[in-house]
Amino acid sequence: MRIGMVSIVVAGLLSGCASTHLIAPQIEAADRPALGAVAEIELGEAAVATGQRRSLPGLSLANELSWGDGVLRKRFTVAPGRLAARQGDARHIYYFSDRMTARDPLFGTAPYASGGLCRAKDGSGPVRGFITPGQCVLTWNATPEIRDIRIEEADEGARRRELIYHGRAEGRLRFLYRETSGDGASQTQTQAQTQTIDYDLSQSAVIGFRGARLEVLEADNTRLRYRLLAPFDAED
Repeated sequence: MRIGMVSIVVAGLLSGCASTHLIAPQIEAADRPALGAVAEIELGEAAVATGQRRSLPGLSLANELSWGDGVLRKRFTVAPGRLAARQGDARHIYYFSDRMTARDPLFGTAPYASGGLCRAKDGSGPVRGFITPGQCVLTWNATPEIRDIRIEEADEGARRRELIYHGRAEGRLRFLYRETSGDGASQTQTQAQTQTIDYDLSQSAVIGFRGARLEVLEADNTRLRYRLLAPFDAED
């Protein structure tokens, strides 16, 4: 009898789903800083970067949410984290969680990758939940604490080049050159090459690597202030 009730409840939530469409990511150049601009960075940040950035709108969730009791109904739980907007329909945007679980009274708790948060396309009204895109109906046990963000994703085949500041010691500056590119098999797998470079500031305040030229204005072991004179050379 109890199993039948569980099936009826879940089937009711899955029925009547609206037709949804995928949300296309925004793809833009990730070159920085602007040529001729004076910039200041912290240790470990890129002084020069070029490549492509792929991003989706998203929500940052600060509190844990749940629906259902795990006995008569499945219990769905969304942990705090970032949720990317991957689908939409005529009325709603669906933000998918990669930290959502479902507790079944018979089979226990398991990851659940097809649900998350949803809200009206214009951002009005309450933030609800979904377990199937197209059905924005779940009311959580608490009010979702959210803020709008953009979520960067790996871009298959995209190439990024960075010259990263690694500090100053005894009049010398150290940088790490890092180049990453997709391997064509997965958007989350990348191939990377790195190289460490040292520069003697007593010889010149202008340093360079692979076509990039920086004029060092101030440098210590925590930050670098500089002007970009030239970007990386273009390479095939």
